[in-house]
Amino acid sequence: MVHLHGGPESQERPTFSAQHQALVAAGITVFAPNIRGSSGFGTAFVHADDRELRWNALADVVDSAAFLGSSGVADPARIGVTGRSYGGYATLASLAFTPDVFAAGVDICGMSDFGTFYRDTEPWIAAAAVTKYGHPDEDAVLLEALSPLGRAEDITAPLLVVHGELDTNVPIGEAQQIVAALSSRGGVVDYLELAGEGHEYRRLESRRALLHALLRFLPAALA
Repeated sequence: MVHLHGGPESQERPTFSAQHQALVAAGITVFAPNIRGSSGFGTAFVHADDRELRWNALADVVDSAAFLGSSGVADPARIGVTGRSYGGYATLASLAFTPDVFAAGVDICGMSDFGTFYRDTEPWIAAAAVTKYGHPDEDAVLLEALSPLGRAEDITAPLLVVHGELDTNVPIGEAQQIVAALSSRGGVVDYLELAGEGHEYRRLESRRALLHALLRFLPAALA
């Protein structure tokens, strides 16, 4: 399982992750790269995914899967991708734009369409996102091209979507519209909505529900 952190300027570090541990305990190896746009590697790297350079960051995800397959670490036909927030977006984008690479995906509170994300998110988040993703009006063509929702018909891998009911950073409509688009086309999609949760899942029962959903979905999807 390729795991993609959020941000996009967050950083994957060797710290404890209950989700990683649960997957490893279930026999699923986790590969957690710091793709372009991650912090901790200098200014040039953190800006290496700005606007139209987003395509290069998504290429890093595909290259991660290629490395795992070519090095013998993983069966190329049984590699999944997951992430939360921006990592959830990158998960959906990877499934939509390179559908032959990943066998399954798990999108946790990710954006599915930049247009609706800018429309519905908190104003301060929308303002801060312009330098990274692009301006919702001036870069509308680029943002449409980068939005997985517009290519939902190309998502063929089984997908689990998880979202908090009260999320205002990445509003729940981002999950609902990708689930609806896939369901209407007969796609294999499971949906877990966490009641009373926002962008971060505070309740123990919510975090358990997420892990249980992962452990039900992934072993079968990657079998």
